[in-house]
Amino acid sequence: MRTTYFASILSVTLFSVTALFFSRFSLAADGDIEAFIAKVRTVSYDCPDASLLSELDATLAKESLTGNQRFALSTARTHFLICSGKHEEALKTLLESIEQPNIDTTSYAFASAIYQIGFIYDTKENPARCQFYERAKSLSSPVKHSDIFTSASLAIITYCSETDSTAERLGKMFNVLDRYSDKGSPGELAHIRNSIGLVYGSLGQHALAAEQYIIAHELGLQVYKGSNKVSILISAIVSLAASGQTDEAYKRILELGQLNQEIGNSYTNFLYQYSLQLYYRKQRDFNKLSYYLPQFKNALSEVSNSFYQSLYEWHATELCLFKNDIPCVENYLNSMKENESIIPPKFRENLNYLSFNLSLYIALNDLEGAKVALAAYTKLVNEKQKNNQSSAKILGAANLYNKIHDLEFEIERTERLRKNTLFVAIAIVLLLIAGLGFYLRKRHLAAKSIDPATQLLNAQTSISRINKLDTPEDGRAIAIAIFDLSNFRELNRKIGSTKSDYVLREIAKTLQHVVRGSDILGRFGPEQFILCLHNIDEISARTFLERVQTALDNTFGEELSTGDVKVQSNMSIFITSEKLSNLNDILDEMLMSFNISNR
Repeated sequence: MRTTYFASILSVTLFSVTALFFSRFSLAADGDIEAFIAKVRTVSYDCPDASLLSELDATLAKESLTGNQRFALSTARTHFLICSGKHEEALKTLLESIEQPNIDTTSYAFASAIYQIGFIYDTKENPARCQFYERAKSLSSPVKHSDIFTSASLAIITYCSETDSTAERLGKMFNVLDRYSDKGSPGELAHIRNSIGLVYGSLGQHALAAEQYIIAHELGLQVYKGSNKVSILISAIVSLAASGQTDEAYKRILELGQLNQEIGNSYTNFLYQYSLQLYYRKQRDFNKLSYYLPQFKNALSEVSNSFYQSLYEWHATELCLFKNDIPCVENYLNSMKENESIIPPKFRENLNYLSFNLSLYIALNDLEGAKVALAAYTKLVNEKQKNNQSSAKILGAANLYNKIHDLEFEIERTERLRKNTLFVAIAIVLLLIAGLGFYLRKRHLAAKSIDPATQLLNAQTSISRINKLDTPEDGRAIAIAIFDLSNFRELNRKIGSTKSDYVLREIAKTLQHVVRGSDILGRFGPEQFILCLHNIDEISARTFLERVQTALDNTFGEELSTGDVKVQSNMSIFITSEKLSNLNDILDEMLMSFNISNR
């Protein structure tokens, strides 16, 4: 019986050890999967490292993956497909993936999948893109999945802001650019510049668009990988050609060819061949177009994009016109008539295509068809002329936001000088009186808001400004600190009461030197100062406030003959992520935290 008992214990022990071993092995394997997911994940505005694709496929083949791990890896793989031009395959996978049950909809992978769908719909000019861009933005924030938040925000400004004027859209973009200009990565800045170029292009301002694309391309070269190195360059080439800068366009095509040789994948080769046939069609060099178009067709077979297939058929039919191949022209027109939905919306807004369409009917001696085609062409010309007039009105605003071109509003000065001298004199006097009144009132209000001893805001003004602060952004907070000079009376006794204002002024200067321009700083009481920080994360706020207190305590160093007496302060801190609604109660509680009786 004793033998059986020990055998049972041994069996249980061996089972436990085995279970523990496999548990640890499983945890280690799970950790490896998570590490690889982090490794293969790429920001929304860049392309993944192509060398990781085979490892990604091998990892996806593992049966031990959890549902969320498989979803994250699958979303990373569709990012590869998009960067390879295989949009249809990527879209099919993404639409199936997001419908799976029990997927973590708060994860980066889910937000990325939603954004990728929006991006693919964008390339098709499908209005559903806005729905997915809006959803991707709602799933992210400036601190959570920030790259998706930036990409989705820019896409919404570019394509989904119908109620905003173009100047407002550009203004929003340049505001984003301003926010990123100091601390943004080259990749982020390239992404923003590219979006600005898209807006300029939509206005028909192709020279301005090309300028933005080239800046974006050169920024992107610093960080982008793989085919993303050429994705913006192709936009620059199209805009350069459209604006008549053919020499610069060809120079950039040569650069694209060199990058294609370095990267060497099917998508970059497709873009290179696309740029060549686009350039020679623009130049009306049909001999060169005839040479490069078959190469473009071969490259097109490696990517899945119906728009470029339609573009190939258009340019191939241009060659038929050039060669007077009437059956070829008839076949193209008949196929378009049978299924007009295959004509991309961009073609219907392209004067070159409408001119080509008119030429088809003329070649076939189809007078009625030519009349309809001419009417469509004329209508678009008139619309573009009208739009160009409208777009010209916003260029001043665009240049203001862009900070690239100087404002040119110094006009009609000579005409103003011819106006009635008396009228001008009266106007000047009235302006001077109004200006003087405004200045005196401003000085009066400023004097009422300033503490005379420290030249800081007084308590009433400080509290009023803090009460007006907006709700902090997500992940940010409002931080309030009250600094109490715990040994101020002792300092007064040591150095003499006549110098008390001097001590307060020096402490105020110290605080002014260390706080930021956007902070609210004031004198709160006879021996107290108040400081408020807005839109700051909690850890940074605490670190900053401790640094302020250290500077305050070291105000005088060795310069004031006070013996062993130095400035000593206590600090009370309040931090909230919500809008302040009961500030007076908060300040009362902060004051109660000071042990005043120990002075």
